[in-house]
Amino acid sequence: MEREAVAPAPATKDDIWRRQYREDMARKRTMGVQPDLFDGPSITHYHRLPRRPAFTMPPRETLAAKLERIKGNPLATFGPPGDRQPLSPMEKEKLLRSAANWLRVGQRVRVKDSMRSVDGSIERRVLGREGVIWRLCSVIFDDHTYVFLDPVRGERSEKVVFIEIRDLEPIE
Repeated sequence: MEREAVAPAPATKDDIWRRQYREDMARKRTMGVQPDLFDGPSITHYHRLPRRPAFTMPPRETLAAKLERIKGNPLATFGPPGDRQPLSPMEKEKLLRSAANWLRVGQRVRVKDSMRSVDGSIERRVLGREGVIWRLCSVIFDDHTYVFLDPVRGERSEKVVFIEIRDLEPIE
């Protein structure tokens, strides 16, 4: 029994824009390709990229403050305090209404906040970075979006992060 070859779905306007943007960014990063004289693999040279924008990291809790916070609570976690509560349905609706005029694919945004991690790796990776809205999410994650981050320093591959809309601010 053989399956019929299924034709791929036609590309949407957003798909065409994403493909073009990805190609433009790769072209912008690449300086040139140097072929090897002895049939070895070619070497791709890249432009130097600007430093990441300066931002201030949120203050960390000291060990003594963490121990004081979790003392006497057997269910407490040792991670960062949970100051970012999930949005209620009304808060989520208000957030989406306020972002309706700028939340679209291709919009330039800056990451102004992010979820907290124990070691700060998430904040260091995305805080203060700029990029474009890459893809909007379905109704299940309607308060999140995908952001294609601009490369900084030695980054050569594209970085697409899944982030909450409340952590973004529009640019331009």
